[in-house]
Amino acid sequence: MIKKISILLFLSISLSYGCKEDEKKIENERENWWLWTASWNPNDEQISVGGTQDTLRIFSSKTYKLVKAFSMEGTITKTKWHPFKNQLAIAMQGEKSKSLIFNPKSKESIQLDSLDEFGVRAIGWNKMGELLAVGDYSGSLNIYDESVKIIKKINTKQKGLIGLDWHPEKNIVVAVGEKISVYNFDKDSIFDIKPRNEEVLMLCVDWHPSGEFFVTGDYGDFEKDFPPLLQFWSANGDNIKNIEKSKAEFRNIKWSNDGEFLATASEFLGLWNKDGDLIKQSKSENLIWGIDWNKSNSRIVTTDGKGKILIWDKELNKIKELQY
Repeated sequence: MIKKISILLFLSISLSYGCKEDEKKIENERENWWLWTASWNPNDEQISVGGTQDTLRIFSSKTYKLVKAFSMEGTITKTKWHPFKNQLAIAMQGEKSKSLIFNPKSKESIQLDSLDEFGVRAIGWNKMGELLAVGDYSGSLNIYDESVKIIKKINTKQKGLIGLDWHPEKNIVVAVGEKISVYNFDKDSIFDIKPRNEEVLMLCVDWHPSGEFFVTGDYGDFEKDFPPLLQFWSANGDNIKNIEKSKAEFRNIKWSNDGEFLATASEFLGLWNKDGDLIKQSKSENLIWGIDWNKSNSRIVTTDGKGKILIWDKELNKIKELQY
């Protein structure tokens, strides 16, 4: 009996040690689990998440459980659902990565050609989903039609494009990098905006649902003591307001569908009104990277630099941490 107890005790200690080692290994791996992007699809049924783990993950919006994980080769920097179809536009970066259009149900994919070899971070559909804009690291703004054939390649004369967004009604796309480029597809015309006197990297842009103005978020420059800014711009490119309230870069920003609140991802989750006033904020344990609203504007999904996926209500209470 004593011998059996000793063996059981030994196995228990070994298993416990093994579990702790596994937990430590996972925790160490999470140090590099940057989840760059989260996107809630328009029909409110699924959430797509991607980052440095070479994996696209699809979660149910009803149960918040993992539905499917798809292996991808490279870092997923952005995912955007088609406004009507069960398709994802996926921006990728990495040596062997290829940005693509992907159907999670059929698993069919179409690679996007004519892009810079180093990858893509800026991607998005226009209102009706018949045009896809992709901004690559060479500074090219690439426009694809519904058949995923490239129909326009615009040299923005930027070193690289990091974010973009289409006007909610018109075929006008704003792309950001070292500056702001506003491209009108119907007129095939472009103009630039210099956002700051300092040279900083712009990271994100989002049109207000009214189409009257858009907002940009940037990296700032911590070495030169240039703070990150949220900047409000008229549709014509006039600067409306500059906001300096974050100590970390604004990785992503997203207006609620009703246009009442702008959610921002930085060292805190922030909600701002149309006038640029900070209404609510919630300190995040880690730097927030990805952000999006659900269709009813009642929930926000965020991803962070340590692999966490969180669901929040509009009062910025944490509802759920998604497991994968």
